[in-house]
Amino acid sequence: MENNHVIPSTAGIKYKAHGSWMSALVDAVDLNFLCPIRYIYDYLPFPTAWLMPQPVSLSNISQRGEGDMTASPFYKLERVNSVYLHTTEARLPLHTGLKDFRQNKYWRANEDSTRELLQLFAQDRKCSDVLLSNNRSLSDLAEKQLESEVIDTYSRFSVYMFPEADEERIRLLAQSVILIFIFDDTWESAAPETIVHVRQDFVSRLRGSIPPSAADTPLARRISDIRTCLLACDDEEGNGGAEVLETLIRFCYHAEPPRERFSSVRDYLDYRWEDIANTFTSSCAKFSICSSVDQTKPELRRLLRHIGDHISIVNDMASFEKEKRHFDAGRANSMINLVHVIATLERAETQTAKSMAYAWQLWTENAILEELKALKQRNGLSSEEWSFVDVCLMAASGNLLASVVMSRYGGEKTRVA
Repeated sequence: MENNHVIPSTAGIKYKAHGSWMSALVDAVDLNFLCPIRYIYDYLPFPTAWLMPQPVSLSNISQRGEGDMTASPFYKLERVNSVYLHTTEARLPLHTGLKDFRQNKYWRANEDSTRELLQLFAQDRKCSDVLLSNNRSLSDLAEKQLESEVIDTYSRFSVYMFPEADEERIRLLAQSVILIFIFDDTWESAAPETIVHVRQDFVSRLRGSIPPSAADTPLARRISDIRTCLLACDDEEGNGGAEVLETLIRFCYHAEPPRERFSSVRDYLDYRWEDIANTFTSSCAKFSICSSVDQTKPELRRLLRHIGDHISIVNDMASFEKEKRHFDAGRANSMINLVHVIATLERAETQTAKSMAYAWQLWTENAILEELKALKQRNGLSSEEWSFVDVCLMAASGNLLASVVMSRYGGEKTRVA
């Protein structure tokens, strides 16, 4: 039964929601596991009427028989580390055809690990010497994140993107994701002469070329510990920890002077593939379920490319308004965003460019669905590989959900609790 409770959208429009919309998110038995939601950001409050998403889920193509996804060991675990989120019943503004949204049960451990690493960055003397374009330091950046609930900033991504990780693995994933965001937020805005030594030290520790015993700060010791613990998990089961390290290191060195001109949307998304760390994301998804699949397998390449494109597109639409404000205010040196690229290529107004970006997202979702059908028809994937496909889809839907229910993009004006 609806009541008069409303959740404000960022465009000033109000849409109805259940008075107990938080409890509507999960089954009653899972309510104690629910991570509280305090922000709701509708980054596409005026979706074009003729752009209608179609359902995208493994259940759309699942059937009994050889290679059936629901017969995999992953499903036999009954998803013990996650809870299903009824996002439609809660009336969350999720503009997508993706239908499966889950949340990791160990979100408090995720939050604690995020806070711990941010505190180490904030207290590190070397990080305080790394100045950004706004004349604040890397330590200041970490300190600012600690001013609000960390679960409402960086921390939400791993809670929703990697819902099947156990407590030990979600702690490691939380801190690995923080390293990605720290690197992404600083490398392109810090003076090269101030960042190069810090980056080299971090990367050397992630590679293991500097022994943990040589750590001279708590942050340095923690970086070494992340490497040790990721590889220790591999010793128990799977080989995803080594790939998380490899792709994290690769991301640290991916940055080149940001491109400002692109010939097409495809040209931009190809560039964005590395810029948003898509191979890191799929490696984290693999690590979350203790998997040993070969994610470079040719049969998976097209699907993983579509999923990565989806993550890029959604991230760009959700972050556009924030990035534009920072760029216009001189707080960012470049504007790397799909909406901006479309507006430039097509000489379009912002709202038109957003609609075109959304159309590209829905085209990508259709491509994902068609590729899932083709993979099922070819019957070329093992049960373990289908499990990997499943968690990669969770990474895509989790990225979208996190973008809506965190403060990172919409800010305080989107607070609802």
